[in-house]
Amino acid sequence: MPVPVQRDHERTRLALADWLTARTPRADEVRVGPVRVPGAAGFSGEILLCDAEWTEDGTERREPLAVRVAPTGHRIHPDDRWTEQVRLLEALNRTDVPVAPLLGHEPGSSVLGAPFLVMRRIEGRVPADFPSYHREGWLAELPEHRRRAVWCGGVEMLAAVHRLDPRALGLGFLDRPEYGSGHLTQQLTEYTRLMPYYGADGNEAATTALAWLRENRPEEPGRPRLLWGDARLGNIVYDGETPAAVLDWEMAALGRPESDLAWFLHLDRHLSEGIGADRLTGLPDRAETVRHYERLTGHVVRDLEYYEVFAAFRFCVLTARVTRLLEESGIMPPGTDFPLHRNATRLLARVLEETVARRGGAAVPR
Repeated sequence: MPVPVQRDHERTRLALADWLTARTPRADEVRVGPVRVPGAAGFSGEILLCDAEWTEDGTERREPLAVRVAPTGHRIHPDDRWTEQVRLLEALNRTDVPVAPLLGHEPGSSVLGAPFLVMRRIEGRVPADFPSYHREGWLAELPEHRRRAVWCGGVEMLAAVHRLDPRALGLGFLDRPEYGSGHLTQQLTEYTRLMPYYGADGNEAATTALAWLRENRPEEPGRPRLLWGDARLGNIVYDGETPAAVLDWEMAALGRPESDLAWFLHLDRHLSEGIGADRLTGLPDRAETVRHYERLTGHVVRDLEYYEVFAAFRFCVLTARVTRLLEESGIMPPGTDFPLHRNATRLLARVLEETVARRGGAAVPR
């Protein structure tokens, strides 16, 4: 579901051509083709697709581009931390985690009205959220053994991210000490303060889960790892069944890898059980996924149930914000029955109830 069109595409095309020409000194002129918005883009920022062509040393060159523009009017998070996202992508371009090569970025707003970055577009297919890949689309059409390969490839991307050394890559800027010490403390403090912004302060399931999360917070032993943040199949470009690029780092942080693994599992659960769809056969279940992840990383997964509640809570809160943005943008008129947040809320209540029951029925704070 793309963000609403926020610009004139012809003016954008010409502005990008001028910008690229100024940054391609060996080219007389860079020509940019029609600008388009991908149909499966997210709601947290503009993605613009185009092709650039130029002549360099007598040779015709062509580059497929993806331009990501910092969110302005339609923003899920109050702070997009844009500069940090650019620095993270620059660091990831030096690793074995497959990300789209960063070709340049513009920190100011004079060209497109907001900062933006330009990446080489990676061709491939992405499992869709709308409609869920469990219901239709290329993943559902694959035979079971190939679906399994797609899923395992996603887990391998998680492992590749978590094997990175944040200190060696200079990623300390992802820490949020203004919210306390440790990823969980920082996230819980931030969400507590921002519940009204997200529009979730009146959601009983969310406020109940937040109280439980604060009361049952586990230790965070060992050095923090890089967290992808929005770790899910829908943020991976596949070449066949092989991951070709990992997308969307706006939720990146430092913390325990269980946070990413739980989000990966929960988003898949939301797109199946959470919306009343049968989960695709052939996809490894939770237990097998954890075993595969542990084999890949050598990390023994602990406190996963807690992090699954944490994932369900965050997704519920974020869908409250998405629903509000859809209404404010006019994409969804007020009063429209849009089930995203309702489904996320229902699944959060279920996940919390299951976790409490497995832990012996400990009281849920009210």
